[in-house]
Amino acid sequence: MKTSVLIDEMRLAEVRPDQVAKRYEELRRAEAAHLLQNPSTRWVGRATPTRSCKPGPAFMSDGLSFHHCPDCGSIFASPVPVQEELDRLARDGEAARWRRDYFGQRFSEKQRQAIHAPIVRWAQEVIDEYGLTEPRTALVGNDETGLATSLNANGRLGQMVLTERVSGQPAPEGAVEMAASELSAAAFDLVFDMGSLERVADPERRLALWSELVAPGGFLAITTSMASGLEYRVLGPKAASFIALDRLTLYSVPALTEQLALFGFEVVEFSTPGRLDVEVLEQAFADGAPSDDPLDFWTHALKHGGEDFKTDLQRLLQRHRFSSFARVLARKVG
Repeated sequence: MKTSVLIDEMRLAEVRPDQVAKRYEELRRAEAAHLLQNPSTRWVGRATPTRSCKPGPAFMSDGLSFHHCPDCGSIFASPVPVQEELDRLARDGEAARWRRDYFGQRFSEKQRQAIHAPIVRWAQEVIDEYGLTEPRTALVGNDETGLATSLNANGRLGQMVLTERVSGQPAPEGAVEMAASELSAAAFDLVFDMGSLERVADPERRLALWSELVAPGGFLAITTSMASGLEYRVLGPKAASFIALDRLTLYSVPALTEQLALFGFEVVEFSTPGRLDVEVLEQAFADGAPSDDPLDFWTHALKHGGEDFKTDLQRLLQRHRFSSFARVLARKVG
C-alpha cells in the first residue's frame, strides 16, 4: 500500500485565517445549538463506525454526544441530525452562506492554489500510474473553493459530473450537475469525495453509494480528517477544527480501511499528507489549550525543538499515517 509524504510550504494563516475560522466556528456552533433547542429537529441514533468498533468513553461537544472507540480510535456522534437537516444547513444555513461568500469574494488565488494544487497533482498521479484515459469522473459535495474548475483545467479528465454540489463558484465548462439519485450504476472510473464522510449522518450509506457508482476496476479518491492523527489524539474536542456538525464521524486509519473493504474496495494508497498538525498544536498551546500530560511534553518540545524538529515531526507523522488529514485511493474490486 502506497504512502505519500508531502512536505511543502503551507502556513495555517494562509488557508485558515484566524478571524475567518472563528466567525465560521461561531456560526456553526450556533446552528448546533438551534438544532438542539428546536423540538422539530429530527435525530437518529447510530451504530459504531465499523462492525468491529466498540462504543467507548463518551464526551460532549457543542451539545452533541460523541463516543471514542478504545480499540481502533474512531470518534463518532450519536444521535445525529437526520441527513435532511444537515443538507438544509449545507444549502441554506448561515455558516454555509458565509463560507460561500468568503471563498467566492475574499479568498486569494494564493490561498486557492495552496488547497487545490496537491489534489490536482494527486489526480494527475492517479491518471498516470494507472493508465486512465479521460476517466469518467464525479466530484461529490460542496465546492466552495472551486476545486471542480481546477481539476477540469488539467484537461486529462473525461466528462465531469458534479453531485451534491452547493457552491458560490460557477461550474466548469462542460461539467454536468446531477443529484446522486440520478446517477447510473458503475457510471464512473474516478469518484472524488472531498471531505463529506465526516459530515454526513450515515457514512456507511455514503460508501455503499460509491460502491454502486464506481465501475469495476475504477477508483474512489477520498479526503477526510482522521481520528488517529496527532491533532485529535492530543487535543481531542479541544482542537479548533473540532466543530461537532463538521466532525460527526472521524475514522482511524484501520477503521476506514476496514469499511472500504466491506464495500468492495481495495486500498492502494493511504496517505496522511496533512501539513499543519505541528503548527496547530503549537498555536493551541500558545492560546492556552490545556494539556493532559502532567510533564507537558508537547508544549516543551514545540517551544524548544526549533524549526528542524517541527519539520521532521510533520514528516514522521505523514510517513507513519499519524497526520490528522488523509487522502485515500481505493480500487473497486471486480
